[in-house]
Amino acid sequence: MVIIFDGKKRQKEILNSIKPKIEKLKENNIIPKLSIINVGKNPSSLVYIRNKINLLKELNLLYDLFNFEENVNEETIIKLINKLNEDKKVNGILVQLPLPSHLNTYKIINSIDTIKDVDGLTNYNLGRLMDKDEMLAPCTPKAIIDILESSNVNVEGKDVVIINNSIVVGKPLSIMLTNRFATVSICHIKTKNIKVYTEKAEILITATGVPKLIKKEHVKEGAIVIDAGIAKLNGKIVGDVDFEEVSKICSLITPVPGGVGPMTIAMLIYNLIKCCELQLS
Repeated sequence: MVIIFDGKKRQKEILNSIKPKIEKLKENNIIPKLSIINVGKNPSSLVYIRNKINLLKELNLLYDLFNFEENVNEETIIKLINKLNEDKKVNGILVQLPLPSHLNTYKIINSIDTIKDVDGLTNYNLGRLMDKDEMLAPCTPKAIIDILESSNVNVEGKDVVIINNSIVVGKPLSIMLTNRFATVSICHIKTKNIKVYTEKAEILITATGVPKLIKKEHVKEGAIVIDAGIAKLNGKIVGDVDFEEVSKICSLITPVPGGVGPMTIAMLIYNLIKCCELQLS
């Protein structure tokens, strides 16, 4: 029988484990604060930002939201980031991705102070993963690892296929899984025949944003399927996986919405508190 992972339930468990740390900070008159930088009006980005802000409000944490027009230049964004780096009341800085193509994402991300890098995407924090240091690991990979571990899935020796090669998901996640001795293959838009890889995967992880890309025929019977994709189809939020069909043959699956999404935001809060602690040490 298939297990449908409950991301909202696990999110509550993670937040409950963090709350004592938040209270301890508040006792010292410190309320963790996140600064969010958004460019343009990407629909998915606006959904992510709304969900993040809702959780920050629920936990009585502080935040700033800086919205820029699509045509903003990177110097303007970096100038703001430098100002936030110097602001001792700001504990975390998040640049909502993806950015418009005229902006240098790597340059902008790497202007963030590494101890305010709540997304774990600076070269320094990504590099730490190579040494098995996941203190500020990227939020979605961190969420996926927690989904597997909290579901008592041992990845050691397992054949894992990731359909995503970005620095946000695929690349850091592949390192984190390899550190746990999984055998990892990464597929992407240039992969010639994805099915050749996916049908052999014991654990399949996808994050493409292509609605219902993964069909029943792509999935090995009894596989674990983690869907980190998000898109809108006929007015509804859906993932990369044809949930109705694939859930009939897999052993564990994450739904969209309600799976990886809530977990990613939980890890953002976790990283914000960790950044705050690092700045006090």
